[in-house]
Amino acid sequence: MSNNRWSSKFSFIITTSAFAIGLGNVWRFPYVAGEGGGAAFLLVYFVLILLIGIPILTIEIALGRMSKTTILLGFGKLGKKPFWNSIGWLGAISCILIMGFYIMIMAWIGIYLWECLSGEISKLPVASIPGHFDKVASNLSTVIIVIFSIMLAAFFVVRQGLKSGLERYSKGMMFGLVILILGLSIWAATLDGAVEGYRWLLSPDFSKINFQVIMSAMGQLFFSVGVGMAVTFVFGSYTSTKDNLVSSTIWIVLADTFFAFISGLMLFPAIFSFNLSPDSGPNLIFVTMATVFNKLEYGWIIGAVFFLLLFLAGFSSLISAIQGLKDSFKDRYKLSENIALLSVIGSIVVISIAAVFSYSDNPFLIFDKTVFEVLDYVTSTIMLPLGGLLTVLFAGHIVGYKKLKMHLLEGTKTMKLQGFWKIVLIWILPLSLITILLNGLLNT
Repeated sequence: MSNNRWSSKFSFIITTSAFAIGLGNVWRFPYVAGEGGGAAFLLVYFVLILLIGIPILTIEIALGRMSKTTILLGFGKLGKKPFWNSIGWLGAISCILIMGFYIMIMAWIGIYLWECLSGEISKLPVASIPGHFDKVASNLSTVIIVIFSIMLAAFFVVRQGLKSGLERYSKGMMFGLVILILGLSIWAATLDGAVEGYRWLLSPDFSKINFQVIMSAMGQLFFSVGVGMAVTFVFGSYTSTKDNLVSSTIWIVLADTFFAFISGLMLFPAIFSFNLSPDSGPNLIFVTMATVFNKLEYGWIIGAVFFLLLFLAGFSSLISAIQGLKDSFKDRYKLSENIALLSVIGSIVVISIAAVFSYSDNPFLIFDKTVFEVLDYVTSTIMLPLGGLLTVLFAGHIVGYKKLKMHLLEGTKTMKLQGFWKIVLIWILPLSLITILLNGLLNT
């Protein structure tokens, strides 16, 4: 059982928000929204946040608090059989695999940050920018060095403990994120043609709302909120029974959604101002936005601020994941703090190096896919939806709605959970996750 406890409810909300925000909001959300038609996607996403996002995050955090231990022991304790800990293992392994390629993307961002500061991005011919990303990704030695540097910084932060390390740094980074993203949004509003970006993002074309847009919004929701990755379960185990979990979760999801929305207000006006494509996919930040910075007179300054924002968002998620995994392995195997921490960091680094070699001249292929592509597919298409599905089925049928409801009502004297919550837990969440899982498998 972990002895960690949050110093305050505010610390819990801020730190969990910092984990949820990450690259899923500033990098992934804008390009997924771009592919989904902008405002049409946004409308669907906001509805799903209320209907599914808040309940599922509340449930995972509540299970952690009910168990009073970390994820590799918590499910077995609640279900009274060690077998149930396999759900926790699925979440922990998912988190390690995701952080393995997540840290590679962070390394790319770190390299682009340096190139903005050095002025290299501004010197590139516009036509060479798409190829420049391939050059950065295939410079394996540089990417690996940056990965080790980032992980070393993460080691020293997490080693300081929950309050002195994760809590303190998350609060600082959240403050920095707010300042940077608001500043960039104000800058984007001053650009010629920004109105077109706002119109595209905020004026919904209801004809574009189809099954695939709904599935895309639902997939982004689970990726962004961070359920099924062990971390929020562990963070729930740190919370006091005096805290109102539902209100805390609402604040966390609102913060997460706010950053996703502001990211759109920051990116799309700039994209439309330079007549670039808003649906350019994962390359949105490394090619499309790099092109924007290249064309600006003082683009290296704006670019440096932008990539610093991305880096801080990613680092806040990384240290949260390492904290949750470290405590989980420590509790499960009775390890010391340092051994548990080094085990987690070592596992992530091994996965990340395998992912980095996906960009070598002769990458190792598995069923014609690189290691990075396999990791991305297996985690986002199978492991996260399956982990979320097993978690809600466990909560609804093993723990039971009645027991879960009684626990959620602890810490509040005024809140009432309506019958809607039971319908969400027993029917809406499982069916949604089954649909996401099947849709991902059938569309592969």
